[in-house]
Amino acid sequence: MYPSNVSNQFNQFEQICQQLMSQTQQASANYQQLLQQEQQNAMRLEEIAQREHKAAQTIQNALHGHQVAIQQLQQLQQIARQVEQSIHSLQTAQAAQASHFSQTGYQTANQQQQQHGGFGQQPMSTSYSSFSGRSFQ
Repeated sequence: MYPSNVSNQFNQFEQICQQLMSQTQQASANYQQLLQQEQQNAMRLEEIAQREHKAAQTIQNALHGHQVAIQQLQQLQQIARQVEQSIHSLQTAQAAQASHFSQTGYQTANQQQQQHGGFGQQPMSTSYSSFSGRSFQ
């Protein structure tokens, strides 16, 4: 048999090995829990990343819609300016035409009045043959 000193040393060695195995098993259980937590966290992060990606796409779509709306509003603004310019040009042309008509209309009316002796009257006939022999009382 072994001397008691050697036997004690083997017993101590076995106890140390048992303690180390127990501590290692406990550490393994802790690491297993950490691994599960990290895997759950990774899944949550993936879900969050997917939601964030969808949110980013939604925001990008909204920005594109805003850009399109701004372009359309700019086009409407340009059309409104063109309509305003057209109306202004039309009013200017109408005013010029009215001024011209009033001047030429006045001249034409004066010429007619001078030729015919007044507005809306026909020239008087100088022949009185149809009234000869009649007396007016």
